[in-house]
Amino acid sequence: RLGLDPKLLAKILNMSSGRCWSSDTYNPVPGVMEGVPSGNNYQGGFGTQLMAKDLGLAQTTATNTKTPVPLGSLAHQIYRMMCARGYSGKDFSSVFQFLREDEENEGA
Repeated sequence: RLGLDPKLLAKILNMSSGRCWSSDTYNPVPGVMEGVPSGNNYQGGFGTQLMAKDLGLAQTTATNTKTPVPLGSLAHQIYRMMCARGYSGKDFSSVFQFLREDEENEGA
């Protein structure tokens, strides 16, 4: 977005306290890593539909135990929207692509 190469950004993050699994092992940005679903049009990996199901189970458990999980609820909503818009068969990391497309559609 600011003209920074995604590979360079990942390298910077991975040398700092920002390092995490999604930046150094399973990067969701196409072209940053080889051998991950983002490099294969989000094919393979853990499906969005399964993520939505698991988030639903977590949400039900949270509701039953009266445990507030606002970010979990938001994530569940996003993954359900993804499934409704044709992302069911893609890897869960396609949320990067989904949010980017959603943002572009808002600007149009």
